[in-house]
Amino acid sequence: MACNPSILRQVPLFALLDDEETAVLASQVEVKNFAARQRIYKMGDPGERAYVLVSGSVRVTTVDEDHQEVVIDQPTPGEFFGFAS
Repeated sequence: MACNPSILRQVPLFALLDDEETAVLASQVEVKNFAARQRIYKMGDPGERAYVLVSGSVRVTTVDEDHQEVVIDQPTPGEFFGFAS
C-alpha cells in the first residue's frame, strides 16, 4: 500500500522535512500491516529494509544459547527497527 505523507509526518525524524521532501519519501515507502505474532524478519535475512512502527506494538527477539526467546527491543510508535537482521 502506498504511503500517505501525513503518516510520515508522525515520525519524529521525518517531521522536519518540507512538503516536497515528504512527498518524495512517501513515494519510496510502502505501508505494511502485520498480523499478531507474525514474523516480520529473522536473523540471516538480507538487511535491506528498515521498519518504522506507526501503530500497535512489536517485539524484537533473539534466541539465546539456551534456546530461549529473549526480547531485545520493543519499539514504540515512531521508532525504527530492523536495520540489520
